Amino acid sequence: MKTQFKKPLGLPLSTIRTKKSGYVPYDRNLSNLCPTCVKILLIIAFVCTSCTPSIDSRIVEIDGILDSLHLEERFNGTILIAEKGAVIYEKSFGFSDYRNRVPLNSHSMFNVASVSKTFTGVALLQLVEKGKLQLNDDITRYFPQIPYENITIRNLLTHTSGLPRIQSQPFLSKIEGRGLSNEEIKDVIIRTAPKLRFAPGKNFFYANTNYVLLALIIERVSGKDFNQYLTQHIFEKCGMQHTFLKKQRVPDSLQSNIVRYYRKPIWLSDRFQWADSLPENIAEAQTFEKSYGPSDIHTTARDLLKFHNALQNETLLKRASLNAMYTPHLLEDRTAYKVNAKSNYPALSGLTWRIAMDSTMGKIVFHTGGLRGGRSLFMRNITKNQCVIMLTNNEENDRHTFTFPMRVLNNASYTLDKISLARTISTEYLKNGMEVALEKYARYENDDRYIPMIDFDFEEIGEELVAAQDYEAAIAFYKLYTSKFSDEYSWTALGGAHVLNGTKQEAISCFEKALEINSEYHPAKNALQQLVYESGS
Repeated sequence: MKTQFKKPLGLPLSTIRTKKSGYVPYDRNLSNLCPTCVKILLIIAFVCTSCTPSIDSRIVEIDGILDSLHLEERFNGTILIAEKGAVIYEKSFGFSDYRNRVPLNSHSMFNVASVSKTFTGVALLQLVEKGKLQLNDDITRYFPQIPYENITIRNLLTHTSGLPRIQSQPFLSKIEGRGLSNEEIKDVIIRTAPKLRFAPGKNFFYANTNYVLLALIIERVSGKDFNQYLTQHIFEKCGMQHTFLKKQRVPDSLQSNIVRYYRKPIWLSDRFQWADSLPENIAEAQTFEKSYGPSDIHTTARDLLKFHNALQNETLLKRASLNAMYTPHLLEDRTAYKVNAKSNYPALSGLTWRIAMDSTMGKIVFHTGGLRGGRSLFMRNITKNQCVIMLTNNEENDRHTFTFPMRVLNNASYTLDKISLARTISTEYLKNGMEVALEKYARYENDDRYIPMIDFDFEEIGEELVAAQDYEAAIAFYKLYTSKFSDEYSWTALGGAHVLNGTKQEAISCFEKALEINSEYHPAKNALQQLVYESGS
């Protein structure tokens, strides 16, 4: 993707360097000054130019892209970039608290979600170095009653155990809303013995269940609770004074630094809503309020940089352990499972870390995290000692956008995430009505920068229009739906909107069209019979 070069805020045009043309000249007419004055000014300019470090064009490019994304409501968060341990770019875009207009800053504290797994992985490797466990230990050594054989610690670390996700059905129904601890979740696993998705080591399936069990193993082997172990052996060793496991452990003096998370819960949301106020978030928070290992470390970008530096400097682990973490794990058939395909860095899975398949710029390892209302990225070029940290408190971007700064940092081409066409026309409807929204759809439906709309998008947006009682807009929108997905579902939806709008003859025509496609489609058949009965024909 070719990006427009943009002047960053606060930088004079004369100091901007582009990749193609070097410094952009600053046009200033000196003809009215005396020759001596001109000579003095030229000497001053030479001295200032010699003493002032050049502006890094890579950072200018990254800043310009993020600034544009922020204006489009596609990035609200903090980014930090470091090389050789030193910060070369740090900036926050938008608000920590939308409602009260509290800006994000370098002290903003994020729940980094699954990036927390990297801490769990480091803790495990520390215990391996001390000879307290082995990666090939069977987990029955630590959980004798667990109803599975041949699952190793290595399987847990690499998501190759075959265990189901604790946050998905049918297992979720056993723990939902109960706020169980790791020990209690383990007991539910033993009691219910959910079926494995595959034999251990045969495949890859990302599941937080693995890291719930790993946290328990750390406690059993170290003799310390998980929080105590992380605090003493990682956080304090790194000097991470703004990092805590669980929001409730953040001191009162720092609670105001914790960001709020936001999302648009439906297509026709006219503003971001606080995620903690949404029913699905409340239910999830109640379910997992006491579990740990896979998620829930609260930290800042600056503290994550300290973690990176400690790993680079071998403060936390020896070189052999680091190499083991950064080596792709092979399945039993000797193949490596590919992850993060939809990003600038398709990767293989190692011990916790993802290892980028493209090694032309050095070995790049990373982990992402996501929760309802936010996303996080912790990406490291361990060869060049580069680090990119991106933390957001809305979820309007994804993995291409997250991973582009590392590509720019190494002068490589990159792709940004495509724009949601469904979101675009929904926003346009809210601003300017359905007619303008449909014009925008026609303009962008074949544009490669946009994600094409699927049938579910049409159904969900249409249902929201009906719920808002804007039946004329729903009819216009469902007409587009039938033109793109002409089936019994779309024609029945259009017929239903006509019924609510009082245009019954048009409704009858739609239901008849649906039955031409599928004569046994009962919603259309029943609706048609009701209309015919009411009309007396």
